[in-house]
Amino acid sequence: MLWIILCAISYIGIFVVFKLIDTKDAPLPNCITINYLTAAILGFVLFGSFPAKHIVEAGWFPLGILLGFLFIVTFIMIGISSQKTGIVITTVASKMSLVIPMSFSILMYSEPVTVFKIAAIIVALVSVFLCTYKPSEAKTKTDVWKFILPVIIFVAMGANDSLVIYSRETFSISDDAALFTATLFAISLVCGIVYCLVKKGVAKNFLQKKAWIYGILLGSFNFGSIYFVIKAMDSKLISTSSLYGICNTSTILLSIIIGVVFFGEKLSKLNIIGGILAVVAIVLMAL
Repeated sequence: MLWIILCAISYIGIFVVFKLIDTKDAPLPNCITINYLTAAILGFVLFGSFPAKHIVEAGWFPLGILLGFLFIVTFIMIGISSQKTGIVITTVASKMSLVIPMSFSILMYSEPVTVFKIAAIIVALVSVFLCTYKPSEAKTKTDVWKFILPVIIFVAMGANDSLVIYSRETFSISDDAALFTATLFAISLVCGIVYCLVKKGVAKNFLQKKAWIYGILLGSFNFGSIYFVIKAMDSKLISTSSLYGICNTSTILLSIIIGVVFFGEKLSKLNIIGGILAVVAIVLMAL
């Protein structure tokens, strides 16, 4: 249970820091790159060494390269969406993506299929639409992206989580959880550095103090979001699909409270209904 609690705290922490980056006008690309530096260092320190040969020879390394690249692309999208659509909608869209790894676990690893889980997937898809829907009188390019961004995050996060599950089940990364996590983030770090060097005017922002403050905070939570979920799966107290359901329930509830109370975000009636359906869906997944 401790691992599940820590995982939920890590998830919501990511979105809160993203919102702070927006409100404090910190440079997003630099914060994301520093975040991966922090997460990689945490992983290697926790593992106790940097065994380069072991990493390259590990069966999970090729998949780790793909995951590392996908992580930073998804993270950039989450950062943009948190700023454009708000912490609540972005969090719900990303956390409801659990229907993808849940379906993946059921299909690939023969987890029990119940009426509750089938109903949960249907309700979850409806809730994602309602949570991301924002009617507008003027159909501008920005309005379109406010709908598209959460949908992209929904798919991307689901794919990332499914690949993490596949890595654990296929390559037995339990003993290498910290090393596996650190390697993914180290690869993301390299991609982030390249991005900052290529994008004009971004590299100089590494000198900003707030880039390091929020980057380190973001990296700490980001590391926990992967490491703790692997440890929770290793505990085998509940099935993988149920684990994602229980963990994401608390994440969504906290995101709604924090977004509305601390950041003054506004929710439409449809968004509220979508949030309620999201909780209902995740509860059904946990049954």
